[in-house]
Amino acid sequence: MRVPKNVAVELDANEVKLLLVAIRQVKHTFSIAEAQSRAAGEPLDPQYEPVQELYSQLERKFTDLMDELSQDGPMLVK
Repeated sequence: MRVPKNVAVELDANEVKLLLVAIRQVKHTFSIAEAQSRAAGEPLDPQYEPVQELYSQLERKFTDLMDELSQDGPMLVK
């Protein structure tokens, strides 16, 4: 899997929160897909795992960023 280069984006605190919520929703969708696969007795597609890990890493980045957020206004996310 190719990972794109880093991109700088200017976001305010509310936009970061919205992205964090969206990431968590995607992770929840993955959990539902896993549960449905198990219930159907089917193995989960192995391509899900690397994508799930990317979302987990992204969630950690945004969670850390929200923890560090100490001022109002736009911020640079790398």
